[in-house]
Amino acid sequence: MKRKGIAALFAGALVLAAMPVSADTIDDLNVFKGAFEDFSKEFANSLPMNSTIGLNWSDAYIGQILPLPSVGVGITTGFTTIPLKVLEDMVDDLGLDSGSALGDIPSMGIPLPGYAFDARIGGILFPFDVGIKFGTIPDTKIGDVEVGYTNVGVDLRYAVLSGGWVMPKVSVGVGYNYLSGSVKAPMGLGDVDIGNVDYDGAPPDETATVTLKDPDIDFDWEAHVFDVKVQVSKQFFVIEPHLGMGASYGRASTNAGFDGDIEVDGANLDDLKSISGVDIKKDNIGVSKDVTPFSTRIFGGASLNLPFMRFDVSAMYNLTSGAVGGTLGARIQL
Repeated sequence: MKRKGIAALFAGALVLAAMPVSADTIDDLNVFKGAFEDFSKEFANSLPMNSTIGLNWSDAYIGQILPLPSVGVGITTGFTTIPLKVLEDMVDDLGLDSGSALGDIPSMGIPLPGYAFDARIGGILFPFDVGIKFGTIPDTKIGDVEVGYTNVGVDLRYAVLSGGWVMPKVSVGVGYNYLSGSVKAPMGLGDVDIGNVDYDGAPPDETATVTLKDPDIDFDWEAHVFDVKVQVSKQFFVIEPHLGMGASYGRASTNAGFDGDIEVDGANLDDLKSISGVDIKKDNIGVSKDVTPFSTRIFGGASLNLPFMRFDVSAMYNLTSGAVGGTLGARIQL
């Protein structure tokens, strides 16, 4: 039931990226390609920060496993944003009429949600701890929206300062995160024509027109991200604020386009299998993009430390793109 609720939240947030628009014709296949390539590239640049959702614990170091066990397990939920300009540029490039739909998206951007069950255990002999996280939503259909999501990661933090009555905790850490997701949602476009489709073997000065029958937007992504971070925290009674900075580098791939029955005027569908990086099939047309995004971020927040329980709130700001994010977490911790 909890996973279903998370899936509904995920679908609700992502469908903002697929607000109903209207269009009759996209004048040129290269316009379609360029618009989706640019959108995919900017979307991929938002994935490294989103992949850090999970293990967002306030205490910079939880201690060692001996003599008293230092271990915790819980759940973290949150979001990061995709700048609104990314979607506005795609809509403008495609020549679509968004009406008032884009006005329904928050000015801070399109929220890209995430969650993970996370656990951390203290080290042995040396002052370090190790964290692991896992969150998934198997391909799920909620109303007319289909979503899927996976967030897996591991990190290791070494305590430069272990903390005490006066000194704070200070740690440096390294980690790896894997993130994948997908969303398919109605666009309310009606039939869309993509004109001026050139192809190998076309007669001189002749092009084809591709018609998509009331298509859905179909988008999926995958990212492998390596992360380094430094964090400081200090407990005051039952409150433990923290502040940190991180840098992420990864390899991301995205696929974006329209799903719907396709009709071709002026050519055979077999002639249009793949044209200049645009993949055309009988039921979809899309563009794939591989990028190596890099981002830096600052983050901070606080936890409420009760006996055996911790409640975290944290915020993030992407220094590279200006995107923002936030997380909430709860865990049992010894």
